[in-house]
Order: sequence, then structure tokens, then C-alpha cells
Amino acid sequence: MGRKILLVTDGLFHPPLRARRLLHSLFSEEPGSDVRRIRSLEELPQDLAGFNALVLYFHHRDISQDSLQRLSDYVLRGGGLLALHSATASFKGRPAYAALVGGSFAGHGPVSELQCTLVENSRVFSGLPDFTVRDELYLHRFEPDIQTHYTCVHDGEQVPVVWTREHGQGRVCVAVPGHTVSAMRSPIYREVLLRGLAWVSGS
Repeated sequence: MGRKILLVTDGLFHPPLRARRLLHSLFSEEPGSDVRRIRSLEELPQDLAGFNALVLYFHHRDISQDSLQRLSDYVLRGGGLLALHSATASFKGRPAYAALVGGSFAGHGPVSELQCTLVENSRVFSGLPDFTVRDELYLHRFEPDIQTHYTCVHDGEQVPVVWTREHGQGRVCVAVPGHTVSAMRSPIYREVLLRGLAWVSGS
């Protein structure tokens, strides 16, 4: 059975165009995948029911209430949502969006080596190793219902960099790396994204 994906992505430098292309090819090359690409959530098609998952990889300031409601309703009714990097820093004036993705953006440090450690009880990413990427560490204020899967150390504490949550009948996965092209080329991180996509798609 094929998987239909709507990739919502935009940007030349943030996120980088080459990184966006790498993500598109990663999902497009999966057997049975049908990937459609749009640039904004304002371009959401009228009928979202046919998509197994929406993938967000952009940095946008504003979203209309109608588009935000349609996104939330899509997930509530059983749709999958995978959000990468600057998607969590988008729409800062919309608490409902932060609640949907499971975290409110609180800032980030410089590009550095991020050592991402798999938590022991992760089922979604079970069997995958730890990995290191050179990227920005985004920090968030988290919703209480997230399930953490990978962490990085910040100021002596483990902070989530890959997490999941359920929203109504749907599933959400967030992956923090994505500022650099090199991160999007990491074989292990690419497998993390594929696993995340499979989980939110229910497969």
C-alpha cells in the first residue's frame, strides 16, 4: 500500500534549499511513496483526507486562523504530522500551533556539534544508534504530554531534540536538526526521519 505525503516546505537559506531538496528526495525514493510539495500552509488543498502525513519544513511568521484550524482538524481526525527544525519556530503568536507540535520555541544557540542520544524506552526509534550532527540546538517550552526519544545536553541537562505526541486520533513527531545541509545528509538522522514519518503515518 502506498503512502501519500504532503511536503510543506519553503526557504532559500533557512531552511537551506539543498537541505529541502534532500528531504524531498529522501521521502520520494521510499517505495510506494507519492510526495506532493507546496510552499505554505495557506496552500493546503481542500481535501486533506487522502494524505497519510503532512511534513513541515519552513520558517514562516504568520498563519491564518482558517489554515491553522484545518491543520489541527486534519491531525485530530487521524492525520500524521512531521515537523522539522524551524517549523517549531514558526507562528510564534499562535499558542494552538505550539500545543499541536508539542513545544513552544524558546531560542537556540550557535551551530555546533550536537550529540543526540536515544532514550532507553523509545519504541518508535528502537534499535537506532545515537548520532552526531553539526546543527543548531533549538530549545522549547514543552507540552506535558510529549514522549522524548532523542536528547542533547544543554547547560548540563538533557533536552529533547526528537519527540512525539498524539493529538486526537492523529500523531505528531518533531525533529529539531535541520539548519544545515550536513545534518540532512547524516545517514542515521535520515533514518530517524523515515521512522518518524512511518510512525505518524500509522505504518
